[in-house]
Amino acid sequence: MLKRILLGAALLSFGATGCTMYVRPAPPPQRVEVKVARPHKHAMWIPGHWKWKNRKHGYVWKPGHWERRR
Repeated sequence: MLKRILLGAALLSFGATGCTMYVRPAPPPQRVEVKVARPHKHAMWIPGHWKWKNRKHGYVWKPGHWERRR
């Protein structure tokens, strides 16, 4: 009940100021990736992740990759 009251108050305050509020949906579940062999001993695995593209395309998957350690 309290959540509905607070949400209603927030929406009224945004509406009164002319602001538009857009809430992104949650990203899809994390994908399971298979790591390929390490290309060299200084490589570090950067896991894949979902990246928000835009309202039309939603989330897009950025696959994991190896990067040289800094």
